[in-house]
Formats: sequence, C-alpha cells, structure tokens
Amino acid sequence: MISIIGKCFIMRNYSISMRALFSVYDKSGLEQFLKHSQNYIEEVYATGGTLKFLNDKGFEVKNTQDITGFQELLNGRVKTLHPDLFAGILSTRDDASKNELQSHGIKEFDLVVSNLYPFEEASRSGDTGRMIENIDIGGVSLLRAAAKNFHHVTVASSPSDYDLIINELNSTGKVSLETRKLLAMRTFSRVASYDINIYNSMYRNLFESVPNSLFVRGIKGRELRYGENPDQKGYLYSDGTKSGIANSQQLQGKDLSYNNLLDANSAYETAMEFDRTVVVVMKHNTPCGVCQNEDLAIAMERAVDADKESAYGSVIAMNREMTASAASKISKLFVEVLVAPSYSSEALEILSKKKNLRILKVNMDRDESLRIRSISNGFLVQSPLTSSFEKLELRSGSPCSPEQLEDLLFSWRVVTHCRSNAIVLAKDMVTTGIGAGQTSRIEALRIAVERSGNRSTGSVLASDAFFPFEDNVELAGKSGISAIIQPGGSIRDPEVISMASELGISMYFTGKRVFLH
Repeated sequence: MISIIGKCFIMRNYSISMRALFSVYDKSGLEQFLKHSQNYIEEVYATGGTLKFLNDKGFEVKNTQDITGFQELLNGRVKTLHPDLFAGILSTRDDASKNELQSHGIKEFDLVVSNLYPFEEASRSGDTGRMIENIDIGGVSLLRAAAKNFHHVTVASSPSDYDLIINELNSTGKVSLETRKLLAMRTFSRVASYDINIYNSMYRNLFESVPNSLFVRGIKGRELRYGENPDQKGYLYSDGTKSGIANSQQLQGKDLSYNNLLDANSAYETAMEFDRTVVVVMKHNTPCGVCQNEDLAIAMERAVDADKESAYGSVIAMNREMTASAASKISKLFVEVLVAPSYSSEALEILSKKKNLRILKVNMDRDESLRIRSISNGFLVQSPLTSSFEKLELRSGSPCSPEQLEDLLFSWRVVTHCRSNAIVLAKDMVTTGIGAGQTSRIEALRIAVERSGNRSTGSVLASDAFFPFEDNVELAGKSGISAIIQPGGSIRDPEVISMASELGISMYFTGKRVFLH
C-alpha cells in the first residue's frame, strides 16, 4: 500500500514498511518509480496535483490533508507547511521522539520525493510576477528537512534519483546510509543552486546595480586531466546554460585539461567578435593567426599559415560549421582542440584519424553575463570585453580606402583578445604579425614586425591601448605600416599624431581601450 504527499516523496529505511510523502512539480518518471518501489512502501501521502496524478494512474494514495486537517490555502501557496508533516520527517527515531510523536498522533516518514517549481524557466521571461509565483516554499522546506534527517530518511529531489533508489531497494530491500548521504548532498546542492538562482535573477530584475552579495553557481562539476601544470588539480563547472565552452559537447579526443579549456575559451570569444566567417588559431591564451574569409577552407589555411610555427599544438576555433575541405587543411598539423558550432559528417570522418584531437561542439550565442576571475581569497567581476566602440575618428593622414578600413576593424577585433601589451598587424583580412603579452608596447611592436617579416609592408596596425611615445609610430613607418587604429588618450597624443602625419600614416582613434590582462 502506498501513501503520497503533494510535491514531496519521503521514504523510511525499513524493508517493506516505508511511509512515503510525494509532492512534485515535475512528474516525469514518477509513475515508473512508484510502480517499481511500491512493494517496499506501506503508505503513501501526496499533495494536490501529485495526488490527482497518482490516483489517475491507479495508485492508492492518501491526501496530506488527512494529516494536516486543512485544505490548500491561498490558491496552493500553502500546502505542506504543517508541524505534523515536518515532525514526521524530522523525527530522530529515538524513544523520546517516538513517544512525543505518538502522543500527538503524528506518523513518521521514511521517504520524501519532491522537486521544485521551475523558477529558472520563469526567470527567462523577465516577468517579475511569474518569477515570484515560481519561488517554491513548501518543496524547499520538505527537501531541506528530509536531507537534514538523512540518518533516517531517504530523499529524492530529482527524477534522476529514482533509479538509484529502485536499484538499491531491489537488490537489498532497503536504502543504505551511504546512499541516503549521497541523496541528501544532492538535495542540499539543488536547493542551494535554486536559492542562488532566485537571488541573482530577482536582483537583476528589480535593480539595475550589481548586488552587494554575488553568489556564483557552478554545476555538473568534473575533474580535469590536471590544472595549469600536471601537479595541480583542475576542475570544470558549468553555469547551467547551454552556451559557451563550459557547456560544450566533446565529440572526440582525449580528456580536456585546464589549459585546453582556457585556450578554447579565448579562441571561442575571439571568434565570437566576428559576424562573417572567421578562423582563429590560439596559442597560450592569445591569437597567433586569424583570417576572415567566406570560404572556410581558405580561412583555415591562411589563419594557420599566418604563423605556422606557433600553430603547432594550438587550439583552433571557427564560427561556422567545420567542413571537409577545411578539415583537410589541418590533417597533417598537430592541433590540441577544435571549436565549432557544428561539424559535417565528412569533416568528422577526416578528423577521426587524429584520435587524440579534442573536438568541441559549442553553441555560439553572444551573452552579456558577468565574467568572474579568481584572486587569493576572493574574485573579481566585470562585464565582458568586446571590440565595439562608439565612433571611429581620423586623426592623421588621408581617409583609408574601404579595404583598409575593413583591415583596420579586423585587426581591432583581434587585438581585443590578445594579451596586453598587444599589437596586431593585418592585411587582406589575415593577421601578418602579432606581438602580445609584453611589458612594453614598443617591444610588442618589435615582435609583431619580426613575426610578419616582409608582410608588414602595406599592413595595418591595431594597438590595444594608446601609444605612450612616438617611437611606436616611427617603427611602424619604417616597417611599411599604412594605417593605425588605437584608442588614443595619451598626454602625448599630439606628438604621436604629428609623427604619423610626418610619415604619411593614416591614424584612427576609437576612444576605447581593450586592455586584456
């Protein structure tokens, strides 16, 4: 015989004599769960919709109102908040507790099955009223009580818990303490995640400012091969959405390491700067070759050839489906990770020959979520960095041709995702030289020029921050640079502009710095 209580299902640890409480919003798998566990349940209580669902399925289930003595109040806002239910869940099963409950005619529960209102789904609507009505009260309380009393109560807080309970009941006739501990920790995690989501979403909806308290939620945690170095532990957590590298699907290859994911994320975010077809070759968290071309195979070949030496052991991202012709361009190149929104079956067949190559399929949806970075005993938070700016202002030389302007904007998008100090040279929508991660801007320029060789002649230049001295422009002129794009804002801007004019270099200011540490 089975007895269920609304949104929650509670179960006791005795073989064949458990009393259960069911109160669920998500009823998926519930019928099968009860069908396979009913031989171990003496009595089932349920609330509202759960009661009707199970009765309609032919199960003998009692109403929690038989215990509480009242009907649902406030249109269902109050159903399970009653001492007779919670005392039955929280009883420690010692003589004193049993005698106290017996004197009040209260029944103990051994199994609680409950899941929560879909607040996350409601939050996507941005409707405050809908969000409020999907803030669960009774379900959270039932789950917390059952998880707290894991020594005596089994709690199922998600349909994904059902199989574990059924399998253990069928094999041993009871649910072990170790399993109850595991289920309790899963429940605390889900409830905590639920509360964090409520706070973060409601705060964003009610106020425009960043909250004084910021709660970070990471789910689906898993251990990586290692951290930045083999002796460091590394872990990956998802924010629960379907976008970004943390939520990508690995289709092939070895396990991912911490560094693989950092490089993959940098490549992904660089590719996301472009609306047109682009290929980004990333090495040690900064681009080493980028090409924009509507033919993905051409973009792949030119991005790799931009710095073939650095492309060895790189991560490559693109913002279009990987094609067979593009895959063939890297068939002989050692690549650590590929990132793309999708892959043709022909491309996957070609790439399957590279058994260790990690292939990630990722949803390329732009988002404005805050970016979080850890420091000792805390973390920093900021809005995402993008290359967008309000106005492009010509400050020296003649206006560039449409082709040069395209190259300038291309190089600006790339330099946005290079480590500072950073310089990017580009021509015909391909990077010709990149200098990044240097302690002086002139050194970054020297490296970019050296990397470019004779390709610097006719290239354009992008700088992620202003030029502190005119020596940068002087070296650019000697290297054949035709145009420069930079933020401006230095106290020596007049001297820098004067040098550019003297050398016949067109210089544009964006008015925005894209410094990336």
